Amino acid sequence: MFDGILEILSSLGLAGVFAGVFLEAIGLPFPGSVLVALAGFLSKRGEFTIIAAWLVSLLGYLLGSLSAFMIGRHMGGPFIKRWRRYIRLTPERINKAQKLLQKSAPVYVIGGRFVPTVGNITPYIAGISGISIVKFLIYDMVHAVLWLTIFLGAGAMLGDRWHSIADNPWFEWVVVGGSVLIAIYVCRDLLPVRSKNGE
Repeated sequence: MFDGILEILSSLGLAGVFAGVFLEAIGLPFPGSVLVALAGFLSKRGEFTIIAAWLVSLLGYLLGSLSAFMIGRHMGGPFIKRWRRYIRLTPERINKAQKLLQKSAPVYVIGGRFVPTVGNITPYIAGISGISIVKFLIYDMVHAVLWLTIFLGAGAMLGDRWHSIADNPWFEWVVVGGSVLIAIYVCRDLLPVRSKNGE
């Protein structure tokens, strides 16, 4: 998989980075984190600058997220009913996501997008919920900056060693576990604190 993505990304350049990140942000099952890390590797190899990759990725991510948010806001239920199998939506996941969003929008949008599968539906649920588009974009921008910086930086630092690491069967679990830990760290100060009397 990694070789295939790398070959396509090398031929498409920044346009491929933009398209891949857009697909990730709109919620389709696409290995966006892997693509961003490979973009960091290619920037290290000199195919484009890491700043250009970061800016193009950020634009793709925000446009993808905004598209999903607007679909959720204006099409909501009918869209989800028709397309939920493609973006992996189930009634249970929708209910769980809505509860998390009602509890704390910053935690859900910033941290939730780091969590596999939950991140796919975050912008749709945010759009359906009625949250302000300005608030959503601010929270989504915070997540995007963290996500892109981490994975682009990792790809650039690994350099030619990425292949041996990516082929390790534990690689995917490390990425998922690291993403969850990042989400917890980002969200820990945003969680509501209960008083001693339970209020």
